[in-house]
Amino acid sequence: MENKASHITVQNFTTHNGAFYATLNLSFQVFGAPLHTAPIILINHALTGNSQVIGESGWWNDIVGVDKTIDTRKYTIVSFDVPGNGFNSATIENYRDFIARDIARIFIEGLRALKIYNLFALIGGSVGGGIAWEILALEPKLAQNFIPIATDWKATDWLIANCYLQEQILNNSKRPIEDARVHAMLCYRTPESFKVKFNRDINTQLETFQVESWLNYHGEKLEKRFQLSAYKMMNQLLKTIDITRNNESLESIISKVDANIYIVGINSDLFFTAKENRDTYNEIRKFKNNVFYSEIDSQHGHDAFLIEYEQLDNLLEVVFKNKKQMKIVKFGGKSLANGEGVNTVLDIIEGKIKQEEKIAIVVSARGKATDELDDILTIAAKNGNYKPLLESFKTYQKGGFDAVDFSIEFDKLDKLFEGVSLIGDYSVKIQDQILAQGEVLSAKLIVFLLNHRGIPAKLADTRELIITDSNFGDAQPLDAISKKNIIQIFNDNKEAVLVITGFIGSNDKYETTTLGRNGSNYTASLVANYINAEELQNFTHVDGIYTANPELVLDAKKIESLSYSEANEMANFGATILNAKTIIPLLEKNIPLRILNTFNHENNGTLITSNSNASGIKTLSVLENVSLINLEGRGLLGKTGVDARIFRVMGDNDISVSIISQGSSERGIGLVVAADKANKAIIELEKEFENDFYSKDVNKITVVDNVSVISIIGQDLSTFHKPYTALIKNKIVPILFNNTVTGKNVSLVVKKSELNKALNVIHGEIFGVAKKINIAIFGHGLVGGTLINQILESAAAIEKRKDIKLNVFAIANSKKVLLNKNGINTNWKKEIHTDGIAYNLNDIIEFATEHHLENLIAIDNTASSTFVENYIPLVDSSFDLISSNKVANTLSYGFYKELRTVLEKNQKNYLYETNVGAGLPLIDTIKLLHLSGENITKIKGVFSGTLSYLFNNFSSKDVPFSEILKEAIDNGFTEPDPREDLCGNDVGRKLLILARELDLQNEFEEIDIENLIPKHLREGSAGDFLNKLKEFDPIYDKIKREQKPHHVLRYIGELSGDLQHDKGILEVKLVSVPSDTALGGLKGSDSFFEIYTESYGDRPIVIQGAGAGSAVTARGVFGDILRLSDKG
Repeated sequence: MENKASHITVQNFTTHNGAFYATLNLSFQVFGAPLHTAPIILINHALTGNSQVIGESGWWNDIVGVDKTIDTRKYTIVSFDVPGNGFNSATIENYRDFIARDIARIFIEGLRALKIYNLFALIGGSVGGGIAWEILALEPKLAQNFIPIATDWKATDWLIANCYLQEQILNNSKRPIEDARVHAMLCYRTPESFKVKFNRDINTQLETFQVESWLNYHGEKLEKRFQLSAYKMMNQLLKTIDITRNNESLESIISKVDANIYIVGINSDLFFTAKENRDTYNEIRKFKNNVFYSEIDSQHGHDAFLIEYEQLDNLLEVVFKNKKQMKIVKFGGKSLANGEGVNTVLDIIEGKIKQEEKIAIVVSARGKATDELDDILTIAAKNGNYKPLLESFKTYQKGGFDAVDFSIEFDKLDKLFEGVSLIGDYSVKIQDQILAQGEVLSAKLIVFLLNHRGIPAKLADTRELIITDSNFGDAQPLDAISKKNIIQIFNDNKEAVLVITGFIGSNDKYETTTLGRNGSNYTASLVANYINAEELQNFTHVDGIYTANPELVLDAKKIESLSYSEANEMANFGATILNAKTIIPLLEKNIPLRILNTFNHENNGTLITSNSNASGIKTLSVLENVSLINLEGRGLLGKTGVDARIFRVMGDNDISVSIISQGSSERGIGLVVAADKANKAIIELEKEFENDFYSKDVNKITVVDNVSVISIIGQDLSTFHKPYTALIKNKIVPILFNNTVTGKNVSLVVKKSELNKALNVIHGEIFGVAKKINIAIFGHGLVGGTLINQILESAAAIEKRKDIKLNVFAIANSKKVLLNKNGINTNWKKEIHTDGIAYNLNDIIEFATEHHLENLIAIDNTASSTFVENYIPLVDSSFDLISSNKVANTLSYGFYKELRTVLEKNQKNYLYETNVGAGLPLIDTIKLLHLSGENITKIKGVFSGTLSYLFNNFSSKDVPFSEILKEAIDNGFTEPDPREDLCGNDVGRKLLILARELDLQNEFEEIDIENLIPKHLREGSAGDFLNKLKEFDPIYDKIKREQKPHHVLRYIGELSGDLQHDKGILEVKLVSVPSDTALGGLKGSDSFFEIYTESYGDRPIVIQGAGAGSAVTARGVFGDILRLSDKG
């Protein structure tokens, strides 16, 4: 039944070229459900078509109709006639007035007249598809689905040239329509199509070739139903398709489009080529997720969309039948291992079937089958006893399921291994036949077990489906025939779950081939591409893709989503779970890839799509088992063609170069190759550059083994200094550096021994994980023990607040050390006695190296004068230093300078704020003043909390000195032998430390120290001394009585003299000062410091507070830890 066309009058229309039409007649037809009662589809006709989509003379009856893909009972179909196309006798003579966009505008006017503001789908083929692109550009919110078929958003130069020739024929030929049609048919079809159809047959009746009579027939047929002006009009529209005509970019236009875009190309199209369609798809998917590409496989060229109805029907079903698309579910070898593995896989498949998911399964060989078969092959080739291993292999593969018939595969393996053993060698071709059995055995078992569970399943042996070249060991699929085979087996087995063998195929001689590394993933990716799968789910033994290998970096985070381009970069730079060739087939069809964990059903895995929501650094990838080859020579600098020669030589010898970099300072070139190809590379490069050796342009070619490559995917050079600085701080100097052309990826070559540490350092620096500070504490007495407890109590809060994770991995005393790479706990006091081991310093250094601990800090809480000998070895081993021990800063000036030279060379820090004022910010203040250029003229104060307590109390109380001293001893304010406090040496050391902060070169012996101990009490045991404390009383009573009124005693240190010279005057003495001064008003055990500067004159900077006590000192050391941690 034919529809009758209806009409809309478009008024006052001005074309893009400025032509004005008071009225334009727009005819249209409606098919299917009445308007506004069902979803509406707008279908645009092709060049010689019209609005008669279906019916007796309809041109798309195979796609549109009752129970067809576009079901007229479910949808309303609207189709407009292009004004001037001749349908219903409507023509426009002045065809050059119009361009494709004008027709799009007219169609939009027609939709508005019909009160259609939303389309379920917008479809167009050929020129109709070009007009549809123009509609979409003008009305980006109009359609839910957009399906351009055999068309593009712009006319190419090739298409414009053909349209120009058509125009010349139409304007100049005596038979314009017939001749133009004959020429057009040559573009609509292909040489292959003509060959198959005509095969040079002769039309004996007309005495011409059949192809000639066929062309003439089509020319005459069109002349009868088409008008010349209509042909000119449609040709004009075809060559003027261009949605970017107003200089707006494709991205800015299509970014506004909400519709799902389903681009359909034809592999043999000469008008709108498949490459052109793929290029459009690839460009759009950079900024739009919901764009998809499918391709009709046909010999018929541009006309295939009007011929290959079955293929087009399958492609359109997803949109119009709301058909569930197939998901490809791939299981890896570890997932398919005996026991929990294979049972979990079966549960997953059964669960998906119950959820009515349409799935097909791709399997790897089970467990370690591929490696085991390879090992057996190696033993057999050496005439070794391989049979026990082979029997073990068979037993494992049976998995306890004796009912499964593996006789064919096992017999095949027996014969192949026996032959290899007899010959003592094997070819890659034989190796492929052997390795292929692993996947076949795996698939057969899964098919058996699924059927046993009542799930219909069928084996799909890809040796019969995936046809490849004959590159055994790394064969490449022949897509056209492989795709045809895969589609056919899916069509033939719609009721069963296909279990497809991964990794394997065969050549055109039916010889088994394998697809190389990650071959099973590649198979899954190819199958997904061939059938336009909804998603590829790759079940592995990990939760997804991480910011780094979680086995190497414990703090690695799972990445929720990635783009194809990011995944491709990761694959190229060594990510083991991904492979570039696996990504490409998915990328072509915009098929999402989800990495899932077989053994963790709660995890959503990592989703890879055309683009991801997050930007910035994605992950750290690692290439191992590589070697660095260096070409060195003055003649290489700036010389053109060197890189090309290197790549040519490497390519000719099948040696892949992963990184190449030139360094002008070394006048050399470095390149990274697989370790097993390094010697071959050296030999071939030496041949290539033989003449350059003679000319001295090349001095030597060397290889550095045991290196690894770390690639930071998404790293911008502008922020690379942060991880790089962190590496240097941890004494890791990259051997080679390389940045990709995009500037978004950075690769570093490091020593293999430094790989783990380097990964953790970089990862901690660039990702949002807490920076780990690994601490070794020497000395756990009052200060050290208090510090350890303070760290343990505050660690969680500090990690939360400052993103710094404090990890005390070593606690040592003079005899034992307690080591734990993950950090000690609150039971450390007990554990150091039960689990502590005898040690020397190298044991701790080697422990840190072995466990790749980064950001190392050694803390000296001892009072040892010998432990400071360890400072330089610690710094050389990448430790920063913190100490409450004052000895190192008060040894000879030579050692003082040597230590700082070593610190500078290693770019390490040494903090010792507690050396002088315990927790008071004294040293930092003096450093800041000195570095800012402030002239410090004098420093004086009470440096000892113990002596502050003694003389503050003695001056304010009417009691003997010995009672105050005994009270201090009883309260633990003094050292066990109080003479260590009373001799003044401790104050002298503190004063010397401050002097050296001002770059003064004083030695300890140059300090004038007033010893508070009577001479006759300076010798002897501490016990004897404690029994004679009353002998202090006459001496200090006399000193106290002889003071001026309102004066008090204070024991001070004073640095004075011309402090701009090499040395100053250092004095430690007991003084009497007015009680109403700041110094005289000191209370308790406070320390007190006055810093006199040129700028402040007689008004000193005063720092006062608790200057003694284990808690205060420990807190000061803790502050140094945090300061050091913040330095990056």
